[in-house]
Formats: sequence, structure tokens, C-alpha cells
Amino acid sequence: MQIKTIKGFTLIELLVVIAIIGILSGSGVVAYNSYTSAAKETATKSNHKKIVNSMESEFARCKLDKGSSIFNSHKCNSSSRPSVDIIKNYVNSLGLKNPYDKSKPVAQSNVCVSGTIAISEKETGTYDVAYASIKKKTKHTSLVSSRWSKSYSKTKSTSVAFTCSSTSSSSNSLTSSSSKQNIYTYKPPHDGPGAGIIVDENGNMLPGQGAHACSADCFKANSAGMKNWWTMVNGQKVYPNRAGSKYRFVMVEGASASGNIASSCNGGNCKYNFSDGTYTVLNSGLKYKAGASIDSRKAIP
Repeated sequence: MQIKTIKGFTLIELLVVIAIIGILSGSGVVAYNSYTSAAKETATKSNHKKIVNSMESEFARCKLDKGSSIFNSHKCNSSSRPSVDIIKNYVNSLGLKNPYDKSKPVAQSNVCVSGTIAISEKETGTYDVAYASIKKKTKHTSLVSSRWSKSYSKTKSTSVAFTCSSTSSSSNSLTSSSSKQNIYTYKPPHDGPGAGIIVDENGNMLPGQGAHACSADCFKANSAGMKNWWTMVNGQKVYPNRAGSKYRFVMVEGASASGNIASSCNGGNCKYNFSDGTYTVLNSGLKYKAGASIDSRKAIP
């Protein structure tokens, strides 16, 4: 009986087939990743629009009925505008999901966290609502005004070039290409003593509080002498000198040549600007570079 020999594939042919399968599989993964990335950006854009529309609706209620409340708790007839924290808490109660990490809140302060809609106060009563597009390297901002604004006007939206680069695939966090400081990276303007104020993530002073004269150690995060210093905010203890705190003790004025420390920041009338290391005295509207003494500082035009 004759045995028929069936010729199989050579090793080279098998390697070629495996390589082709690998290329096709890789193309599929790239296409899928591109699709999911685009879907997440679309969801972030949608969240931004919903938040802007919701804020507009809340502020419109005040225009129609000054006796009503907005953002769950703020009275329309109040002389003070809603704080950023009140607005963020309201937004995070709307049930919107962060498309990059559903365990993280949508409304935060850092625009360079994936899926975040950053809310801050641009000027009195006018709020900056923004998100960053990683793919297009732009930041999309909508300015929403209220009855507490200098001029209650239609929302203005802009897009500017802005780069955020991934720092860790596990944390889904993004880092701005800018070296500007924020509340978590704050460093005092110099190593000398000065007058400081406690501010939130947006640089707003705690209501009713004034400035405190303190040594250089006071302005350094986790310093031994100040790490356990606390104050009360909305009935809760906060530690403004601990790293990672949402409140920070920042220097506004420095000591004079004679060692005298004085400040014009009293009763919550100053706003600190983390982006450029300046502070603004709200009742005068004058802006100064942090760290200079009260008798040597010069207003910034």
C-alpha cells in the first residue's frame, strides 16, 4: 500500500502568517483605542454643555424671582454671590459621570484632570467653566455671568491652545505644560516672614478672616511647627499647612526693612492669584506681587 505524503507549511511560512495576524490585531487595537478616546472627549464636551446650561438656568431663576434659592441653598436676595464650592457641590449632585473615571467627581478645579469640568470665579459673580481637549490640545471655556456680575450678559465661549500631557496611565491625570502654581504646588515668594491669608483652591479668602503675621516656616507645607494648625470652615476642621489640603496659608505682604509686618488684607477683602503669584485687594481693585512689604509694594497696572 502506497502512503501519500501531505506537504505542510514551512517554518518561514508560519512566521509570515503569525506576523500578518499580529499586524491585523494591532490595527484593531489602535482603532478601538482611537474610538474610545474620541467617545470620552465627546462625553466630556457634553458634560461641559450640560453644566453651563444648568448654571445659566439657576442664575436665570434669580432674575425671575429674587426670593428663590439656587444651587440647592444659596438665596437670590443675598448680597454675596454663590461660592465656587457651592456651585461644584450642586453640579456633582446632578448625576453626571466622569467618562475617564466614574469614581471621580466631574466638577473640580484642575482642568488638567481627565474628564474634569473646571469651575472657578473669573471675577466677582462671573464663573469660568472649562475643560481641556487632549486630542486637539485646546482648552474650551465658557464665562457664565450672574446678577452679582458687573454686567449680567450672555454666556461667552472661547477656545485657546492649551497642552496637557499624560503623566500616568493608571491615575488618568493630566499635567499642564505651564509651570504656573496652584494650591497644591504653592511655594512662598521668599524665605522671610510676612503676612499671610488662608485661601481656597481659587484664591478666595475665608469670609470674615484677616491676615496673620508669621515666620517663614508658616508658609511651607507640612512644616513641623504649623502642620497641626487648624481653623474651622463650614463647621469642619481644616489644616491649611498640610500638603493636599483644599485650603492654604499663603503670603501676601512681606516684612519691611525694619521688620514691621502689616497687611491690607482684612475681612476677606483679598484674593490670591496662584497662576502668577499676585494678590488683589478687592475693595480698591489694586493688584500687587506677593512678598513685597506694604510700604514698598507697587501696584501692577
